[in-house]
Amino acid sequence: MGLLTCTKCKAEKPETSEFFPPHNKKKNGLDSWCRSCRSAHKKFNSVPKGVTDIAKAREAKALSECVICGVETNVVVDHDHATGDVRGGLCQGCNLGLGHFKDNPETLRLAALYLEGKCACGDCDVYWGGKSLRAWDC
Repeated sequence: MGLLTCTKCKAEKPETSEFFPPHNKKKNGLDSWCRSCRSAHKKFNSVPKGVTDIAKAREAKALSECVICGVETNVVVDHDHATGDVRGGLCQGCNLGLGHFKDNPETLRLAALYLEGKCACGDCDVYWGGKSLRAWDC
């Protein structure tokens, strides 16, 4: 067992499945790219299931900051689960937050009012045990 050169990064690594993923079409049974190069390639080129515009998804993934909170981090592709349309790139926290609110803008607006201590009319104060935020007849 010798060394194998990764055709992507040109690094020489031991010719084992520990350093090169399996590939059933190659004579030696190993991929020509090392595990780290293959993993980085898959991570960059993967898009969420159901996304309709692959180019737009890659563009969103290439962003360096979340479009909601501005945190500079690795962004994930946010998309409409009903249509598959890409909406933008979000940090993991904002993406999960939207998911927990089931991508419902009205619920998110009510949550913002709650955080501001207002009811749905925007004028009244919200008290513990008081009216529901959905009580439009303040």
